[in-house]
Amino acid sequence: MLKVTAIRTLVDNYIWLVLNDDKCLIIDPNNEPLVTKFLKFHKLHLVAILITHNHDDHISGVRILKNIYQVPVYGPKETDYLNSYTVENNNIINILQQYKFTVLSLPGHTKYHVGYYHYPWLFCGDTLFSAGCGKIFNSSIENMFNSLNKINKLPSNTIIFPSHEYTIKNLDFIITNNIALLDNMFIIKYYKRIVKRMIFNKIPSLPTSLYLERIINPFIQCTNSFYYQNKIIKLPKNISNFNYFKFLRNKKDIF
Repeated sequence: MLKVTAIRTLVDNYIWLVLNDDKCLIIDPNNEPLVTKFLKFHKLHLVAILITHNHDDHISGVRILKNIYQVPVYGPKETDYLNSYTVENNNIINILQQYKFTVLSLPGHTKYHVGYYHYPWLFCGDTLFSAGCGKIFNSSIENMFNSLNKINKLPSNTIIFPSHEYTIKNLDFIITNNIALLDNMFIIKYYKRIVKRMIFNKIPSLPTSLYLERIINPFIQCTNSFYYQNKIIKLPKNISNFNYFKFLRNKKDIF
């Protein structure tokens, strides 16, 4: 039976590990010494490395780990210099005694960003965060919108494993700008109190769920099949979902 655990690293990064007994795969390892120490302490055998995109805070430990443990690396086109196998949308990776992970193309944060889906788990890198989404670097806001739409079509019980602990920052943005759908601000403020207590007690706020994100996350809500009105931010009447998403992403960039 598969389990998921995390290594906290840098200021707010998560390195996710999927375990099957004493074997594991690791996603976006950026800190080789910390990963090696964790594997040795827990007597785990690394069998593969999965990469979501090419930013240093996701790949800086890959090359050394690959050489130490002699394991395959799966990653998108933008990390082909590290990959054993370059993956594309809908590729299936059979690993950890033939468990299947489906590759989802999720461009937006970067041009060839991917996620890895094993029902009900989605390892989405920097595409979707709790109450937020990734910044746009060398891709486009249209791609990010489409990638979030793809995620939003997954089952509501999907468990989402983002790569950063940004939950409080994202909730602050929502509360400050009164961005809430269907009078959910009470839920959002209550959830922020819960997350603050978790962080204070050194408990991760992640993973999150698609069900929760559909309530608290305005970026994922933009991909729903309806428009929504905002009480404080003045917007043109009948603004499209995409233009509202673009407005929010630009506003978040300067928050």
